[in-house]
Amino acid sequence: MIPRLLLVLALAALVAVLAGGCATGLPPGARPEPPSLVQQARLYTLSHEASKAETLLLDIRSQGLHSWLEFEPGLQRTLAYLRKKPKDRLAMSRNGPAVTWGQLAQSAEELLALLPSLDRQPWLLAERFTWFELKPAPRMTGYYTPEVRASLRKEPGYQYPIYTRPPDLRVGSSGVYRVAGDRALPYHTRAEIDLKGALANRGLEIAWARDPLDLYDLHLEGCGRLRLPDGSSREVVFQASNGRSFTALSTIVARKGLLGPGPPGKKEVRTFFDLHPSMLPGLLAENERYIFFRFSEDGAHGAHGMPLTPMISVATDPDLLPLGSMLILDAPLPGGNVRGLVLAQDTGSAIQGARLDFYGGVGREAGEFIQSINTRVGVFLLVSKQALSR
Repeated sequence: MIPRLLLVLALAALVAVLAGGCATGLPPGARPEPPSLVQQARLYTLSHEASKAETLLLDIRSQGLHSWLEFEPGLQRTLAYLRKKPKDRLAMSRNGPAVTWGQLAQSAEELLALLPSLDRQPWLLAERFTWFELKPAPRMTGYYTPEVRASLRKEPGYQYPIYTRPPDLRVGSSGVYRVAGDRALPYHTRAEIDLKGALANRGLEIAWARDPLDLYDLHLEGCGRLRLPDGSSREVVFQASNGRSFTALSTIVARKGLLGPGPPGKKEVRTFFDLHPSMLPGLLAENERYIFFRFSEDGAHGAHGMPLTPMISVATDPDLLPLGSMLILDAPLPGGNVRGLVLAQDTGSAIQGARLDFYGGVGREAGEFIQSINTRVGVFLLVSKQALSR
């Protein structure tokens, strides 16, 4: 008989983090912020003069946009999320101003109404909104939606399974586990799944990938687009993880000194395994974390439950910058600075305190763009002055 404690855990189990976004953790080579920086992160009120000076630096072309009106779809999704929250409850207060969900919703409404005027009058953002600067300057990394060559059935050339959530995976207060007899055990590792076939022949495969490194990218990012043999595509998103620790493949390669000192870049890793394919399964298995997926009709979702917008959506720590926050970003990125509006629409397990993750979009070009993002950035939270006066 299964002990009563296990029954309680099973009943209380979460449905494998179904609402999770795509920002599942730290990218290769990135390190978590020291606890001191996480604890010190705080929002400080910027003067009107300083806010107005910042508006003169805004350049939404750096985000690939031509008009402020192009922010409307993402803002509408943000507003839909905010309107579902209890308007009088605090969305934030611990590390900055006390702001309710209703005040954030009013701020989004005002910004939507202001969009038609901002192409010619960006300084209105300083007139209508209070700017709060995040200090210390947060570190920003990037994530994207990889495109993976795959088939919905196993066939020659497609042999690497993409699994859905196993029915014996349970999530409780003790973490992710499975029950064997009367014992709760940690869930299977990547080595047990990939090398020993722990999930094989159970009907859990939703697709089969062509390339194991593409499949690794899918696991790393937590969502992706499957490009099928007939040219059509299906979107898959994070459904659950095995709860095990994550180690980047680049870190594993670096530890073994296979590509010289320091963590290698993505291209160097791929070139190495193109030359040494037999080494890949064993080295991949040293990363114990495993991700399970489900199909989605409309692509990568953020933690707010709606599609992400390339070059606009960011993942934040909701205890500091809640979902639905409207932020001005000043970031030195590959190809030039990005200075424009971004929207807090996602979260991630490694996104804590003064940390952001910038969503780059879909496919190889987006992946190449975001892989070198790992820098300090300027971030300002916008809250309506009228909303704050109430």
